[in-house]
Amino acid sequence: MLQLKEIRKAYGKNVVLEGINLSLANGIYGFLGANGVGKTTLFKIISGYIADYTGDVVYPQHNENKENLMGFLPQNFSGYPEMTISQFLIYMGTIKAKISENEVEQDVKEKMDLFNLTDIKDKKLKVLSGGQLRRVGLAQAFQLNPHIVLLDEPTLGLDPSERIKFKNYISSAGHNQIILISTHIVSDLEAICNEIYILKNRYFVMNGTEESLLNKCKGCVWEAEFENEEQLRQFIGIDTVSSLYDYKNNIKARIISTVSPVPNAVSVKPTLEDVYMMNFKKGGYV
Repeated sequence: MLQLKEIRKAYGKNVVLEGINLSLANGIYGFLGANGVGKTTLFKIISGYIADYTGDVVYPQHNENKENLMGFLPQNFSGYPEMTISQFLIYMGTIKAKISENEVEQDVKEKMDLFNLTDIKDKKLKVLSGGQLRRVGLAQAFQLNPHIVLLDEPTLGLDPSERIKFKNYISSAGHNQIILISTHIVSDLEAICNEIYILKNRYFVMNGTEESLLNKCKGCVWEAEFENEEQLRQFIGIDTVSSLYDYKNNIKARIISTVSPVPNAVSVKPTLEDVYMMNFKKGGYV
């Protein structure tokens, strides 16, 4: 089990994290929040990259053949630009654990196949597209099947089919690993997480299973029809609108509100996107 106990981190007078407590067994956990709320800082603390903090991080016990305790995909991944994909992954596998060269090569082959890198394995990292480089970063994070995997904005640059393949893979891997996903892209977390933590104002303002988070927001999401955006603004502030779309020559708005915002509003079932909006829109309700 991975445990975080009263984690606090400040940069000068700016407190970024405070009162962070977690106990995580094998599974997939989502950390949802706007850019700049401290998600990356929390990952750097867990990974050991940041040591100047207060509180404790307790890592799972592992045997002597499990040196590869943790895999980490940072938000800005570049690797070693002059290396080819194959060279880079073999190098990373070699330094992560004391295993044979054959075992490293077999794992590299598996990860290149998994993340669709085999056909470009001889390309240098410096010439890869953003999506290709991201897949290399994912491959190295999952090398040798580490007990803990930290993924910071993992799907940046991936096309829709690659996103689906990624979610399918981690859904399976999460049975035997602790996988932490930090993102502001709500769809990355839908239907795969054991638990989701919403980080805001230095601490977790809401957490639970996807179902429990949706239940907490029941009665707070509405749909209403307007002739145009000007009429919409007359009734409600634009910052309370989750989404807008055309509907029979009018505008239908999805609105976040604890009470019916207009007479013709209809209460609708919340989505994870609505949960996010409730916490991060201006003047949010949570």
